[in-house]
Amino acid sequence: MTHTFFPAAIRRVLLRLLVLGLGLGVAACSHVPAGSGVDDGRVDHSRLVLDTLALAQKTATASAEEQRRELAAAQQAFTRERSLTHRLRLGTLLALPLPNLEDEARAVQVLEPVAAQAGPGSPASQLAALLLGQVNDRLKQARRAQQLKEQLDELKNIERQLIERGRRSAPPTRP
Repeated sequence: MTHTFFPAAIRRVLLRLLVLGLGLGVAACSHVPAGSGVDDGRVDHSRLVLDTLALAQKTATASAEEQRRELAAAQQAFTRERSLTHRLRLGTLLALPLPNLEDEARAVQVLEPVAAQAGPGSPASQLAALLLGQVNDRLKQARRAQQLKEQLDELKNIERQLIERGRRSAPPTRP
């Protein structure tokens, strides 16, 4: 024998109201209007960082063609909506040290607003700052490598000049 507080008809109505209420609650929470700013305050930064890192890992191990597709999709999404999510994803892909993706100057341009405006302690801001640090280090190393190459070229040029000068000033040898 079962005891029920409500007759079957009332239970069905209550169940329908509960399902309807839950559905409305989920629907209300799922709509996030498109923002044009860097941080609209409704982004779960921890989840965003995890998703972005997963995208970076997946892209880093993908084929060259798949990497180009991911970059193109990220650029299109960023062009449509310059939100924190799209900015961080595009900046991360551009910061990856892969020949098909790497564009340090654009990565800096895309990531700087995230590092500056996403919130001082937010995970998104911390990831952007980390990526900016890595990109800036690579840019610094590239500048240093270019300087060293130029110095080496100058030394080779001096060496050639000394060899030519030595040949001109040396007396001709007779057998």
